[in-house]
This record gives sequence, C-alpha cells and structure tokens, in this order.
Amino acid sequence: MSTTDPTVLLAEVALIACGRREGKTHSCPSCERKAPGLLNIARTGALDALAAAICGDNTGACQDCRTKAETIINETVSRSCAA
Repeated sequence: MSTTDPTVLLAEVALIACGRREGKTHSCPSCERKAPGLLNIARTGALDALAAAICGDNTGACQDCRTKAETIINETVSRSCAA
C-alpha cells in the first residue's frame, strides 16, 4: 500500500480480507462493509481479534484468516510509518 488516501487503504483492507490474488481487483460487498472496523482493529495490532473478525468466528479464526490479518497489520503499520 503506497498511497495515503484513506479510501484506497479501506479498499486494500477489504481486498485482503476477501482474499487478494492476481487478477482480483475488488472485494465482495460484505468485506467492503467490514473494512472500516477491520482497519480500526488492525491499528491496535490485535492480531487474534482481527483474524476472528475476518473469519466471522467469535471463538477463533482459521489459519487463512490469521494470515490475512497479519498481512493487513503489516501493511497498515508500514503505511503509518511511511506517512
């Protein structure tokens, strides 16, 4: 994530949560709606909470969602440091 535009950041968070891959340019509407909340959690660095929010499970998260959460946190922190 190289831009400081908050709209672009939210779109990127939504795309990561939705399953970013080559050729996929947009998230689903559900992930798009969750993006602001996911970004708020990511900014706290709460990996387990973010993974559970992505996964939609209040008791834990699958490994795929933990990986997505790590990516979101890493990219959010690196973007904050670059600003």
